[in-house]
Amino acid sequence: MKKLLKDCLFILFVVTVMFFLSDQPSFSGTMKFVQLSDIHYSLVKDDTSYKLLSKTRPLLEDAICQINKQKHIKFVMITGDGIDRPEKDSILALTDALNTLHYPWYYTLGNHDTTTDGYLTKKNIVKILREKNPNYTFDTTYYTFKPQRGFRVIVLDGAKNKGISSNGILPEEELQWLDNILNQSKRDTVLIFIHFPLVTPYDSKSHEILNAEEFKAILKKYNMPIGIFSGHYHAAKITKRGNILHVSSPSLAGYPNSFRIVEIKNERNRVIFKLDFKETNLKDLQAKTKIMTLGGGIYYGKPKDRNAVIIIEKK
Repeated sequence: MKKLLKDCLFILFVVTVMFFLSDQPSFSGTMKFVQLSDIHYSLVKDDTSYKLLSKTRPLLEDAICQINKQKHIKFVMITGDGIDRPEKDSILALTDALNTLHYPWYYTLGNHDTTTDGYLTKKNIVKILREKNPNYTFDTTYYTFKPQRGFRVIVLDGAKNKGISSNGILPEEELQWLDNILNQSKRDTVLIFIHFPLVTPYDSKSHEILNAEEFKAILKKYNMPIGIFSGHYHAAKITKRGNILHVSSPSLAGYPNSFRIVEIKNERNRVIFKLDFKETNLKDLQAKTKIMTLGGGIYYGKPKDRNAVIIIEKK
């Protein structure tokens, strides 16, 4: 009888502990990832007024070399405009290059990545990514996954489905999907990746998200820590608004030819974002792109927009 009583008390103890833990916010240590944006990988030899398209290959090789020397990277996220022209040869060459990374990589669509009247439609992009990248197991251009306990990654597709435009837009179906995923992730630290920033580094009506207010309305419903990582404007900017951290990153193809390493410490009562700014080692190319952009101060940003430690308290 005593043994039975002890067994029952032990089982009750285990059940109580499991119930207590399941009711707590989900957190799990530290996670690091890389944000690499606006590579504009190109097979042409002609540069534009602010993109060094003829040197996108060595610039990407340098970034990959730097990333591969890092330790404990969970994944690398390409936040749009991986290619400069929506052509099959370009995306195939880019995926070959990205497959030299020592870490899993994922892709976010930008306005340069897709076309509605050529081969590289969104459907074909998904097909190519699934064939070339073993980590891309998704059927759509917006998707979600959990890289580790306590973290939720949400990748959004803001590229327009019709016409050619630098503006972004999130279809109603995608917004409803986002709302549903956020509702399931209230105890997680959420990382949203979208090419088009919600908080822009500078004003440009031709680059904004056309239905940004609908996007904001969904985010306002949730108070867990959220980080939104974007590119598109080719500029460095870090902005904290309440429980949301907005991070815009420059282009690898243009000055300052950089990317970010983000380390997130997920604690019980707060989340600490540590953002490190990594520039190309190819200083001759960086000097050239600086001249091409007439100084490039707006793209380089202020020191606080490059390296920062941001704390978001959990509610």
